[in-house]
Amino acid sequence: MKKMFLGGKVGIIAAGPGTKDLKDLLGQFHKGDGRGNVVMVRVNDDALARLDQLVEADLFGSRSECAAFLIGAGIASQKELFDRLGAHTDEIRKLKEQLRQVALDALKPRE
Repeated sequence: MKKMFLGGKVGIIAAGPGTKDLKDLLGQFHKGDGRGNVVMVRVNDDALARLDQLVEADLFGSRSECAAFLIGAGIASQKELFDRLGAHTDEIRKLKEQLRQVALDALKPRE
């Protein structure tokens, strides 16, 4: 087991056969600004056991690192969904702002 730099971030990568494939697979989720954001989640016993399996196999140094990988993999696997949603979220955001403005205008005291 050795630590390697992945996109400027330290990650745990297994040494041995298939190391390059594993490095490539894991490295794709270490791109960008790293893991500077904290998200607290609750998981069921099965999910926790799966995280622990990957950590115990020394594929990841911690549950947090493993969970970040799995979240990244899930997002990547649902790219089409997020692309489709993205087209509408800006529109929804604009409509919400318009609704807020209508409500504020209606609640202003009349002179």
